[in-house]
Amino acid sequence: MYEETLTQIHPLATERLNLYRLAARQRLTADQTARLDAITGQLPTLWDRYRREFVAARPVPRRQEHTYAFSRAA
Repeated sequence: MYEETLTQIHPLATERLNLYRLAARQRLTADQTARLDAITGQLPTLWDRYRREFVAARPVPRRQEHTYAFSRAA
């Protein structure tokens, strides 16, 4: 499940990077600026969803009882 979210993130992140690179060379058009804003708005939500799905897919570790034995030095 989280792999699908990651496959959505990668192209958007690449597109955003390319828009930033373009903006470094020239002024962005209104459409490009709007697209950059849309991607920047989407990515945090997608990353949050990815983190939640990734953690949910992991097995829950079993709780182990710990016994601490301290020995005294003579």
